[in-house]
Amino acid sequence: METIIETCKSLDYSWLPPEIGNFKLMVTGPDEIVKAQEALAAGEVVLTLPLFHYENDLGWKWCALYDKEVEDYTVHVVMPLFTFVDISFVRQEFEPYWKGLQERCVQGLSKLLINSAENFTYTYMRKGLQNWDFEAVMPAELEGFVRDITPKNAVRMINGSYIIGEYRKMAECTGLLLYYNEYRDEFFAELRYQNYPEIDHHLDAKTLDELEHVLSEHLKNILCELNSRS
Repeated sequence: METIIETCKSLDYSWLPPEIGNFKLMVTGPDEIVKAQEALAAGEVVLTLPLFHYENDLGWKWCALYDKEVEDYTVHVVMPLFTFVDISFVRQEFEPYWKGLQERCVQGLSKLLINSAENFTYTYMRKGLQNWDFEAVMPAELEGFVRDITPKNAVRMINGSYIIGEYRKMAECTGLLLYYNEYRDEFFAELRYQNYPEIDHHLDAKTLDELEHVLSEHLKNILCELNSRS
């Protein structure tokens, strides 16, 4: 990690725009390098070196960092209920990583989290999700949970999965994630309770008609059950 710290010690962040859409820049590298040096001097293990991130009012983050566990420079997309790696930016060496960020940072963040419809594949659109009238079965707020992802601003992940719905408690890591996987052509859900993942099969479906039915039958009850644990 000492070599990584030395590489990142004098980085120029001036090329980064202060805002990308509704995401605001936070440069963390200089402070994190000091913390990492102090931790290493104390004999502690340092697993990540955050360099900068962009964050919006919903707490969505697009984070550039070095990850010691995989020994890569990478980008982590950190959402309130889930985290994943934007593999298009992963590099083992610093120079190609930093160059890739300079060339594609704005485009990468925008396409993934702001204008996410640009990421929709033919399979996703053929399923009818982009034009689906979901409001009746996915209201904006339900049982104290706020919906902040819908099929219209779905987040494309890896392995053919999209998050097409998210309900969460704004001050907690508790809620529900609704997925569509285009390779398996199926819908399914995961729960989060205080950040612990759980599988829930009540919302399993193959077609939009089936999904509408299971959402109308079970969504409210699932969120009520999460509330009852508090």
